[in-house]
Amino acid sequence: MTQAKMYTVKQLSTLAGVSSRTLHYYDQIGLLKPETVRANGYRDYGDSSLLKLQQILFYRELDLPLEEIKKIMGHHDFDALNALHSHRKSL
Repeated sequence: MTQAKMYTVKQLSTLAGVSSRTLHYYDQIGLLKPETVRANGYRDYGDSSLLKLQQILFYRELDLPLEEIKKIMGHHDFDALNALHSHRKSL
């Protein structure tokens, strides 16, 4: 069994083209929580976090406020696949 890929804040911010500060802020407001926080306080994000961040950044491109994005993605019936189809239509 292969171990899931984990990303540090620096790695994820580089991959996504956002600042480390942005990821810290998303964690602070509960929009994108790390999958683990090490004893030294370092945050680790997995592939599911990367996908969620892609969703967040797409909504940001549509100029949705963070609070609205949090509501949409936090809704009990949020479906990432349907959201991708919706994004495709929007494009």
